[in-house]
Amino acid sequence: MTVMYALLVLALGVGAGLAVIVIEERRWESRSRVPRRMTYGEVHHRHAVHR
Repeated sequence: MTVMYALLVLALGVGAGLAVIVIEERRWESRSRVPRRMTYGEVHHRHAVHR
């Protein structure tokens, strides 16, 4: 039984480690993305006709 608990703890540790790696990768990706220009015409294309 202790072997099963050890394998369960190991699997949970590996899963948590992978989750942390994926989250950090996503955060780094979003920080390093080129910021888009936020001018009125680019953000609100639908309303450009009414100006």
